[in-house]
Amino acid sequence: MMLRNRNKNNENAAPAAAAAIRPRNMNAQQPDAAPLKGEKRVIDATKPGVDATEPQAKRVAMNDISKVFSNVVLDSTKKPTDQKARKGASSNRAMSVIAENSENVEPSSPARVDPCPDYDYDAECGKDTLQVGEYANEIFTYYRHRMPLFKIGKYMEHQTNINPQMRAALINWMVSIQEQFELNHETLYLAVKVVDIYLDRTNQKIVRSDLQLIGGTAMFLASKYDERLAPLIDDINYLCDDTYTKQQVIRMELILFKAVGFDLGIPLSYRFLRRFSRVIKSDMHTLTLARYILESSLLFYEFVTVKDDILAAAALLLALRMKRRDWDARLTKYTTYTLEEVEPLSWMLNHMIYKRKTQYAEFQTIHLKYSHNVFFHVAATPSLPDKFHPRAAITIPTNVINQ
Repeated sequence: MMLRNRNKNNENAAPAAAAAIRPRNMNAQQPDAAPLKGEKRVIDATKPGVDATEPQAKRVAMNDISKVFSNVVLDSTKKPTDQKARKGASSNRAMSVIAENSENVEPSSPARVDPCPDYDYDAECGKDTLQVGEYANEIFTYYRHRMPLFKIGKYMEHQTNINPQMRAALINWMVSIQEQFELNHETLYLAVKVVDIYLDRTNQKIVRSDLQLIGGTAMFLASKYDERLAPLIDDINYLCDDTYTKQQVIRMELILFKAVGFDLGIPLSYRFLRRFSRVIKSDMHTLTLARYILESSLLFYEFVTVKDDILAAAALLLALRMKRRDWDARLTKYTTYTLEEVEPLSWMLNHMIYKRKTQYAEFQTIHLKYSHNVFFHVAATPSLPDKFHPRAAITIPTNVINQ
């Protein structure tokens, strides 16, 4: 997937966007990452049921198998233990933990009333294995439980060397990379999350000269998680006009990976949006309009603190109203939010569309992307009347903040 062989029209898009965030001095020293120490596993060769010639190693890629074997040390000095005694002790420990936890369980809250008991989208999916209807609800419940693990604060209060305008320029450039590589939208959303989490959690004072390396490496890291074929480091450097070395990208990749706790299973608003649009059987035009609204919100620093599920719900509500439709009981059921909870954020997203035309007029990548016929020209869809003064700041309701 080398971009150096692409046609010239596509070649120039991302480097041109990169110019908006490229500083005069790109040789600023990057923060160092502490090296990770490898640990050797010990296999008990005398334990019943364990074949000493087959190390019970973690499942790995094929080209890493030799490394796994080189890290295995067989310990034949351990004495065999009694299997029944071991099972009994383990069972007793488990029961004691269950008993201890049951004493600390708070009284359960009243069961939530199903606002639409006669409708079950997942049951309608039947035996369609691609829809995984049997597990879909549990999957998104799990995503909601994980959202607090990746909450993002107002990091520009301590990152005083950068501002929302610089961040918007970076996101605009990252969207152009996603277009150049034809990456999944999940890759873009994950990369933006990685950038914001790092800027929030790092103790380093980030400067403008760091941003392009951080954003490009975040796209590189996210593509490894979501893409069938991830771009190469050379591809990322090419879009950065070969500003960085491979060693700089690899070092920054480790820094970003540490910042997210080596966990890229981050709940994304884009995934929630797809789920919500499916359960109401939305048409592609409305879904694409909601995607345009949601992707535009990536430009705005103000939305980094918002919970991903309600942000997706608000984008869909706004798209529905722009198409002369509205919220219904099915959305209340599957989003777990009422109209009253979602509507204030939806109006703020509508205000955001007006603000983008003036505040970020030079960052046109998302708008041009959704002006194409592939995306049904949804960027040209008339917005709802703005309820706020044109100069009013974007303010986030407290009930939608990820805490």
